[in-house]
Amino acid sequence: MRKLARIEKVETIEAIVGADAIEAVWVGGWRVVVRKGEFAVGDHGVYFEIDSLLPEADPRFAAFCARGVRDMLRDDGTTVRGHVLRTVKLRGVVSQGLLMPVAALGLSELPLGTDVAAQLGVVKFEPPLPANGNGDQVGPFPTHIASKTDAERVQNLGEAFATLHAHPAGWVATEKVDGTSLTVARAEDGTFSVASRNWLIAEGANLYWDAARPLLDQLSPGMAVQAEIFGEGVQGNPLKVRGRRVAVFNLVRNREAIPRAQWPAWALALAVPELKVTLPASIADAVAQADGIMSAVSPGQLAEGIVWQARDGAALPQLDGRHQFKAISNRWLLKHG
Repeated sequence: MRKLARIEKVETIEAIVGADAIEAVWVGGWRVVVRKGEFAVGDHGVYFEIDSLLPEADPRFAAFCARGVRDMLRDDGTTVRGHVLRTVKLRGVVSQGLLMPVAALGLSELPLGTDVAAQLGVVKFEPPLPANGNGDQVGPFPTHIASKTDAERVQNLGEAFATLHAHPAGWVATEKVDGTSLTVARAEDGTFSVASRNWLIAEGANLYWDAARPLLDQLSPGMAVQAEIFGEGVQGNPLKVRGRRVAVFNLVRNREAIPRAQWPAWALALAVPELKVTLPASIADAVAQADGIMSAVSPGQLAEGIVWQARDGAALPQLDGRHQFKAISNRWLLKHG
């Protein structure tokens, strides 16, 4: 599972040209700008990943919340407010996330990799549902049907990357399309469920059911399709397409992924584009490959990144039982957040 706040070790420190007060440190696969001299190589700190929401109610995060806060509706129906960590560029250096000394947070020394997000009240920021007819949220995401649509970032794979790279079935590269997540499922009794990334959506004239209806007849009992709704009125339409479209990235039967090579024609016709690239040998190269990649969906626009899918759809333990991971373009993150 994604550890939004965890104990990490400073592996490398880099000077920043022309900067007297800041420098860059590497923790895992991430580079973070910190105050100069705040850390030495080998020091432990709490690393907060991008997309982390630092709660406004906690005075330890007051300095960050002063820069801006956002509200988010949680799965339990309550609202949390806090500062959301984004990719930024400081003195020409891309910085992703936040590294704080363990002592500054009042924590005792903990083993590397310890997840402290719950202890600090940190949650993953999820943008609100699109404002245009998004429908009523009537329950949490139906995890008994399919997993939530979230893929691990390549920077978090560490030593597991080499094992994944050598996966015997190989990997398929697909475009990461920026929109809002859609899951459409048909239960064994023939009833249908439609969900956003986190919520079950009530049937009606809304964004999710409008996108789902053409897919209903394609699903057999026990089957689900997961896709991205993108276009006008959805997350600012960064791909600048006309109208709204659906891009399928997962087919699931009884909670197991169906390999892309076995998808029926209707799913392939709606599938996210396959990219003609191979998986690089290192995490750094995978990040560099995704950085600035252009969209196959909308030529001339930046793509959000690359999603790597195991060709056989295998549930891999290194990916928490999923069959895919992603490399997000830093150029895209700097432009769109």
